[in-house]
Amino acid sequence: MSEVLLFASLPDYLRDDITAGNGRCVCPRCGGGTTREPSLDVRQDGIGVLKLKCFRASCSWFAVSVTDPNAKLQQRAIKPPSVYREPTVPIQGNGITILRNEYQCKREAVEQHGWRMSEHGTEFVLPVLDPYGNVRGHITRTLSKPKRVYTFKATAQPWLDHWRNSGSSSCVVVEDCISACRLFGLGFNAVALLGTGMTVEQAREIDKYYGSSKIYLALDNDAFEKSLHMAKRHRHAVKLLPVCLTQDIKNMQHDEDIRRLFP
Repeated sequence: MSEVLLFASLPDYLRDDITAGNGRCVCPRCGGGTTREPSLDVRQDGIGVLKLKCFRASCSWFAVSVTDPNAKLQQRAIKPPSVYREPTVPIQGNGITILRNEYQCKREAVEQHGWRMSEHGTEFVLPVLDPYGNVRGHITRTLSKPKRVYTFKATAQPWLDHWRNSGSSSCVVVEDCISACRLFGLGFNAVALLGTGMTVEQAREIDKYYGSSKIYLALDNDAFEKSLHMAKRHRHAVKLLPVCLTQDIKNMQHDEDIRRLFP
């Protein structure tokens, strides 16, 4: 579904580019990714109307902009993307030790999902992927305690991290990407909510890609009541099977204890 925006609500740089007659600009939703690619196609559509379409696969934002300053529309400014652009290195040393010993994450799963570390080795840099493996943004997570997590949303797509396993007949929806990584390493499809909330848009996307199989909702062990409310609230969009955990999945030591939870 497209957005309808006043020309005045577009970022300054985009209004300047459009006024200068540029047909390809940097998308205000995804920022053109790490290279600031001019992926936004701008076209006139009649008098006083512009069509804006981003052609990056991980964004695909579409909007209509009305150039008449007297038009009566909600003047809501576009929130700019937050793109992680710092140098990274492969996960190594203490990072590998933490993922293996504390969370039992398999190295193959970590590498397949594109997990990295900051150049100085102080934090994990974890890409958030769409169902096709395109990057929607990143999460950084410090190695040392107290844990600090920062979010970089690079697109307007649903903020979900997909771990798709072609051989799995079920999907487990969890709070965090480390739990999702652990499940993926055991052969499950997993989706990380990256929090404890779920929007209707997120619920519909989960149903679209996993609705033909069992979809378990396994929030951390202190959020089971919230799981029940979430399943009820979104039952029109997706069928979720809440699971009561006695321990967070990322902290469970034995693989068989996890497999028994999701028959």
